[in-house]
Amino acid sequence: MGYKSMSVQMTPEHFDRSIKGSPKDAIKELIWNACDADAKNIEVKFEYGGIQGAEEVTGIFVYDDGHGIPYDSVTDYFGKYGSSQKSVSDKSPGGRIYHGKLGQGRYKCLSVGIFADWETTFSTADGKKYRYEIKINSNSQMDVDFSDVADPASADSCGTIVHLHGIQDAKVNAVSKLADNVTMIPELLTTFAPYLLAYSDITLKYNGVKLDPTNYIESQEEQIYTYSEEGKPEQKARALFIHWKQSISGKEYICGNSGVVYDEKDYGRLKEGELSLYLLGDCFEAMHKENTLAMGNADPAYAYFEGEARKHVKEILKQQENDDAVAEIGRIKAEGSYPYSEDPVDDIGRAEQSVFDVLAVEVNRVVPQLKSAPTQAKKLTYRLMREAINTNPSSIKTILTEVFNLTEEQQNDLAELLTHTHLPEIIDVAKTVSDRLTFIYLLDQMVYNDSVGKPIKERTQFHRLLLKELWVFGEKYALLTSDQSLKNLLQAHISCLGRSELIPDIPPEATENLTRIPDICLYNQICNGYEQYEHLVVELKRPTMTLTKKEVDQIEDYALTVANNPMFDKATTKWKFILLGQDFDPYVINRLQNRTQGGGNLYNSDDGRIEISVLKWSSIIQDNKFKYEFLRKKLNYTLSDNPDFAMDYLMEKHAELFPKKQEETK
Repeated sequence: MGYKSMSVQMTPEHFDRSIKGSPKDAIKELIWNACDADAKNIEVKFEYGGIQGAEEVTGIFVYDDGHGIPYDSVTDYFGKYGSSQKSVSDKSPGGRIYHGKLGQGRYKCLSVGIFADWETTFSTADGKKYRYEIKINSNSQMDVDFSDVADPASADSCGTIVHLHGIQDAKVNAVSKLADNVTMIPELLTTFAPYLLAYSDITLKYNGVKLDPTNYIESQEEQIYTYSEEGKPEQKARALFIHWKQSISGKEYICGNSGVVYDEKDYGRLKEGELSLYLLGDCFEAMHKENTLAMGNADPAYAYFEGEARKHVKEILKQQENDDAVAEIGRIKAEGSYPYSEDPVDDIGRAEQSVFDVLAVEVNRVVPQLKSAPTQAKKLTYRLMREAINTNPSSIKTILTEVFNLTEEQQNDLAELLTHTHLPEIIDVAKTVSDRLTFIYLLDQMVYNDSVGKPIKERTQFHRLLLKELWVFGEKYALLTSDQSLKNLLQAHISCLGRSELIPDIPPEATENLTRIPDICLYNQICNGYEQYEHLVVELKRPTMTLTKKEVDQIEDYALTVANNPMFDKATTKWKFILLGQDFDPYVINRLQNRTQGGGNLYNSDDGRIEISVLKWSSIIQDNKFKYEFLRKKLNYTLSDNPDFAMDYLMEKHAELFPKKQEETK
């Protein structure tokens, strides 16, 4: 048998794009070509070579019993890139809707190997059968060789055998993955499912496995959508949702009514539930024929159908998540690993437990080895998860990353899942409120319960404790200095104003009397973008201390020092000084009488830039109690009635401040 040669009418760029494509897509394209040829039996086989035990794929065969390629059509089939008889006909001779139409798919197979050979048998009008061969060598660029004559064939049926070989070293790994059934069977199932369901008489075998979608489908449902546009006929589309039995990562497929796939796209939500979405409709066939599918959502009907289908995907996944969660949490409870022994009694507990359930289900999904771990290990794992949620919800991300090794994509999927529930936000808010209510109660006990407050030292304990709870003075403030001299306060103040370059130039005489040490200085930029600041200087005393003239003189000294020192800005900064104590002696009471500026106000400068207040802790405590009382009632939060609760809380939450007390309790 001799051969003829013809040149393919295509640009070098198109040729290079074909041979650099995905081997997986090349195999799919050959299967679609067999479907377009009305084949009822299609099979993909592999040949191997190399050292025994380490064989590699050296060739791929695709067999079909379709109508073959008529000899007088070989030039149309192979000689014109972007041209095919499918472009002038919607259906095959057997009445099937065509998948391809642009005559480009046959060249995709060159992404597998250097050589692609076709041995095809066809039948003439009088029923006689003939066979011939077609060969493409990608090294010869755009030349195709084919038999110079078609020989009579003795075969009982028509069909085509495609042989891909000459696999280059750089592609051996990628091509060998095609023989991995674990990867390829799910991929092919999701792509060809609607077509095989529509044409049930087709048998597709891949590497020895028959692809029967019905054996892999857990459930399926359909939705019909209608799109109306004024002045145009109604358009209908059908959405097929297939939930797979096995771990098959689904995609979204755009199909004709017969199930022929014209386009596929990744849709992250489908991966969550082993779900595939197929949009089927005449409008997609029309867009495919007009080569406008790439427009996608730019077409209003396309956008409507896809939008409605994706809404339903979310509903399916939500129900699936609920079902999975119930089943998974039931299993954890049954084996005794669940870290909650009682039902929650308030909204905080319910929110916390709900977040745990979501996390437990997700962690078991992405870390399947956890299910087979020893019970004690699982108990510890779930206990740590519970503690993280209860004490610091923001640490969950660290746990997922460093303990369970979740990928960024898995973390994002889980974050999206939790975002839909709003439960982390509930826990964060609830935890913040409950912690603050507890601290307000604790502060009340430290100030007005001598058994709690008297043993507490002013600087090493009370002061440091309040540094962790600065919100009691107002949410708007941030720490500027703590237990540092007025000189340090001046430097921090200048830095706060964004003028750090002035600090080295401060003259010594400007700081010689700035040796006194106020307890805490806070600051607030009143309006971002404008140079307007407010500094709050707080002088703390032992919690049970009654304020006297000595303490009032001290806070006045701080204020007057700042007022009289030109280095402290007063043009754009307001200075508020507060002295706090348990109670007032007669001198302080007398000083505060007849003050019209408000309770506790001791002094206001004429320009309003300097203000001194002397306050009882009770006013701070009551203001905060009032602020959080509404939330306390909404969260149904109740403080412990244990008389030792305050001291126990201090020991547990702030053990580093009370080391001796810790030793005494051991």
